[in-house]
Amino acid sequence: MKKKIKKIILKKLLSNSEAEKLAAQTIVFPGGLKTISETKPEDVFIVGFPKSGNTLMQHIIAHLVYGLNNEASRSMVNLIVPDIYANSHYFRFNDRCFFKSHDLPKPEYKKVIYIMRDGREALLSYYHMMYNMGKPVSLEDLYSNKIKLFGATWSEHIEAWEKNPFNSEILWIRYEDLYSNKLIELEKICVFLNLNRSVNELNEVEMFTSFEFMSNLETKSDWKQIKSNKNFTQGSSFVRKGKLDTYKEEVTENLIKYFNDENTRLLKKYYNDL
Repeated sequence: MKKKIKKIILKKLLSNSEAEKLAAQTIVFPGGLKTISETKPEDVFIVGFPKSGNTLMQHIIAHLVYGLNNEASRSMVNLIVPDIYANSHYFRFNDRCFFKSHDLPKPEYKKVIYIMRDGREALLSYYHMMYNMGKPVSLEDLYSNKIKLFGATWSEHIEAWEKNPFNSEILWIRYEDLYSNKLIELEKICVFLNLNRSVNELNEVEMFTSFEFMSNLETKSDWKQIKSNKNFTQGSSFVRKGKLDTYKEEVTENLIKYFNDENTRLLKKYYNDL
């Protein structure tokens, strides 16, 4: 009976072919329940500075690898692509598993999808998230590097991964490219992960990870509960605007200039800016 129930749940959340494939592997969870630190060299880590599109990439991988359909919940995504900070344990569904992280380079991170976003936009998004959680920080502290997030400033985080001290295999993806031409970036991810996906499948992933779709997903009960546990103020959103360059409207010219002066090399290299 339990096996039958699990198969029904999987079929409801996944496309038929992927559901059958995953059901065969996970009915008895052959990989077992592991602590979040128990990973394998073949595992893939989604890494980036906070608010750089990590959650978006987490959803992309969940849909692209496991074939989730439009009824998949936020909880389901976090189950199969766990956030290392939100989960103490996880199930090994496959030989290769995926994790979401903001960490600096670690020797166990052998294969990495690094998601990068313009730091001026990432910091503004972080500012709004903290405000919505009742933990306000000042834009001045963020843009002047007085506050380090997960042990690094925006530039320090990127530069640490540029140095790649443990010789990880890294796919660099810019949030802005996902925004402007997601299909091309999805194809890059498929090559990196050795996945074969049809044009129709890629189109579905594009649709299910669009700003509009994810904003609607956030209104569903399980994400509401997640935000409640993190003390988000009522009516606030984790998926905020899904636009580019909003910092130009909300951040003072002096703060932008300070950030530009401190991060000139990276802004020129990755954004042809300044």
